[in-house]
Amino acid sequence: MVTWRPFTESQSAWDAALGRAPGANIFQSSAWARHKADFGWRAVRALAGPAGAPAAAAQALVKNLPAGGRLLWARGGPVGDAALWNGQLRAALLAQAGGAFLYMRTCSYRPTDAATQARLDCAGWARPRKPLDRPSTYLLDLAAEPSQLLQSLSSNWRHNLKRGQARAKIEDWKDPDPAEMERLYRSLEAYKGLAPQHRADSLRSLIAALGPALILKRAVVDGRTIAFRACALFAGSCVDLLAAAGLEARKVYASYALLWELLLQARQSGAKQYDLGGADSDAAPGVADFKKGTGAHAIEMIGERDFALPAILRRPAGALIAWKLGKAG
Repeated sequence: MVTWRPFTESQSAWDAALGRAPGANIFQSSAWARHKADFGWRAVRALAGPAGAPAAAAQALVKNLPAGGRLLWARGGPVGDAALWNGQLRAALLAQAGGAFLYMRTCSYRPTDAATQARLDCAGWARPRKPLDRPSTYLLDLAAEPSQLLQSLSSNWRHNLKRGQARAKIEDWKDPDPAEMERLYRSLEAYKGLAPQHRADSLRSLIAALGPALILKRAVVDGRTIAFRACALFAGSCVDLLAAAGLEARKVYASYALLWELLLQARQSGAKQYDLGGADSDAAPGVADFKKGTGAHAIEMIGERDFALPAILRRPAGALIAWKLGKAG
């Protein structure tokens, strides 16, 4: 019988064990925990099975709440066999978190099916009324050769890629300026009427914490940075993480050239798949078409589940956490 145990070894030991579990991703890594530690979170971890071949793993970030409460947020996790995401897992994490009362939310990006969802229901996980993220994503297989990936692009995507490559210079952003990145995000927010996305302090922390796991590129026109995009690589999985492009970048189709260069470098760096994130086809059809045009396939994910002690706190705490964390968790 596979059992859970708290994992209190080094960060490097955690990453080594996590990387052997199916579904491992950057949000469950020690690098992500270091980034969030800059904003008051601490990590608790648990492993099911031996570190050399774990059946499942989970990292939750903990923030202290008033009156001895604890919030646990496990973005990208748990990973591994969903049949093991049970009360024993919660106990291993909650014991490390402490606190008089607790609210825990998980968000798995793994594909789902009806049997998995029913199993999680039976294991005591509920679906939150106000999720933080979308329940689906666009996933691109990077196993093919670059020439085949190019042919998998829609004709419109290939056409716009050529435009972008001709009109903007794409380069590694080796010494990124967080203030400049924030300026581009503010331009995007103003153009699309979006809520605040990322600010300089968060971007500075993210760049420092992820280090070489972050692939960051920018589009330059006449010596000016007009757009950038970044992905994060961990254990063969690459996640689209940052993207900002204002009106000027749209005119030169910079987003197409940026993403194409990220796909090629991610593949060269060992990524087997590229997670482009979700998109609402009704609310943002252009974004959805952009992602589908790469040849990526939409998949339904396990998504978010939550738990509270005492149980009566689950709904009010879940609504409060959704309001507090928004899209930045």
